[in-house]
Amino acid sequence: MKKHFFSSFIVIVLLFGCQQTTEKKIKIGSIQQLSVQMAKYGKTHVAAVRAMLDLINEERKSKSLPQIELIVDDDQLKPAVGVNIIQKFIDIDGVVAVIGAQGSSVTLAIAPIAEEKEVVLISGASGSPQISDAGDYIFRTCPSDIYEGRTMGEYYEKRFKGEPLAIIYINNDYGIGLRDAFLNALSDRPSKVLDLAYAQGAVDFRNQLTKIKQDNIKVVYLVGYNEMVSIYKQAKELGLTCQWLGNNQLNDQSLIDKMGTTADGTIFPGHDFELDKIKVSYPRFYYRYLKLSNGVELDVFAAYGVDAFIVINYALMQGAQTGTEIKDILYETTSFEGLIGNFSFDENGDALRNLGLYEIKNSKIVKYLVSPDK
Repeated sequence: MKKHFFSSFIVIVLLFGCQQTTEKKIKIGSIQQLSVQMAKYGKTHVAAVRAMLDLINEERKSKSLPQIELIVDDDQLKPAVGVNIIQKFIDIDGVVAVIGAQGSSVTLAIAPIAEEKEVVLISGASGSPQISDAGDYIFRTCPSDIYEGRTMGEYYEKRFKGEPLAIIYINNDYGIGLRDAFLNALSDRPSKVLDLAYAQGAVDFRNQLTKIKQDNIKVVYLVGYNEMVSIYKQAKELGLTCQWLGNNQLNDQSLIDKMGTTADGTIFPGHDFELDKIKVSYPRFYYRYLKLSNGVELDVFAAYGVDAFIVINYALMQGAQTGTEIKDILYETTSFEGLIGNFSFDENGDALRNLGLYEIKNSKIVKYLVSPDK
């Protein structure tokens, strides 16, 4: 009896064990900003990735592959909080990769942990140039500030070389990185450059804007987040007239809507984020996204986040099981098809994409068309 019971027990354990192995999910972490001023972008990011997750899991199920589970946590845009989250993701949850963070300061804080633990970390929004040197396991699907700042610096040189210039920027890794990349792209510094930093979350910019007006500066490079809404409105109230140059954050129609016409004429860099094309090419994804976002429109940074998830799944579909295997596949692949066109990664894990120039006209984002005399 005992022998018979023991044999039956072994059979049950083996069957149960096989079932558990088949049904075991692959875990991917997502570190986002969900409860601070910039929470809108964290929430649209999560909604977009979850929408794509539904479709990817359908495909994986049809191929009898393990389902992917997305684990999300809020870094509150605080580096220390991000560090605690990624340690939990890796040591307790056992994630194979992490998407995030959005803020460059958080990404730079968590990158050493991902690098040490050999877990791939892919940001869809962190632009700081320092991320290029953060490690072999650190990637991003958004443009580096070096490329973005260089694009605007070259445009300034072509159109306004030597003109007095003001740079008003958010005083964090993101803002400083873009300021430096912009200035480094100039062959010669203008005779006058106003360096005007402001704190994240600031609401009153009249001192900086008044200084620009008093010094008769006609070209202003603006770098910020939601603070730009107040900056443009206060500039109009003060009667400041200038040529605004902007950052990729402006590639968000919902943000432009808050500005009214105050940002009209601004030139800024961006990728071909064509929402109408996404609606046609990925209708099931798009309408799942709208449902999950409660109708909040898809933005470029949510699309960058989806691209991060797409490349992780691509590596998994190629048979990768460890962070090292995922990393190697990402570096070896020459072209990924994402929501924002095709791209690949360079030797630093930075997305190789072509940047174009855009303009705000009548509160709408349009391709910037350079006239023959410009």
